Amino acid sequence: MFETVQEIAVCIHRFHNLDLFQQGWYQIKISMRWEDGGYTSLATPARVVQYEAPDLGGENIYGIWKIDDTDNSFLTQPFRIKYARQDILLSIMISFTLPLGENEGPSTSAVILKFELMQAPITESTVMAYPKASSVSVHEFRIPPKALLGLHSYCPVHFDAFHYVLVDVSVHISLMTTGSFMKVPSGSYDQDAAGKISEGISQVRSYTMNYLLHALIHSA
Repeated sequence: MFETVQEIAVCIHRFHNLDLFQQGWYQIKISMRWEDGGYTSLATPARVVQYEAPDLGGENIYGIWKIDDTDNSFLTQPFRIKYARQDILLSIMISFTLPLGENEGPSTSAVILKFELMQAPITESTVMAYPKASSVSVHEFRIPPKALLGLHSYCPVHFDAFHYVLVDVSVHISLMTTGSFMKVPSGSYDQDAAGKISEGISQVRSYTMNYLLHALIHSA
């Protein structure tokens, strides 16, 4: 038997500061959840890919990305905003998985994709900016059940009037089988059959990620 899993990959291409009111160290935090409380599985960060070298010019980017196990969220590297119309190239992809659990077939629940703008004051040192960042604005997307069957779309992220920025984001969604088990007679184990299933699962994962990276390269 196979376990059905939603995979949602979020690609953050560029952070464009249109007119932020405050200078400082910023990050983008990403998390997601089922809209329907009947789906109890958690969205878990599964893979991170730096598909192009980030913008490392000067002192605009510090540190590395982070996965927070307390709320299963992902945070980009801290980056420093000093002036209007400033661009920060992040070029990073984070893939989340959401097991459907006991629910068979495609999901009947939407998924809420949440982006948070995190900020630390410019007076903080680069070392301290990372842990002291706090959420200053939120943007959420509702992904309907039909889109969870498969989607590749550009999704620009805007925050509020006091945090006037544009984040270039694309979202890739696929429905796949990533886990499996076989019912076998008691006391027996067919290693060959289990190996073939494991190999097939790996091929599905590899095909999905290769397709996404190919799309990223040709859309740049």
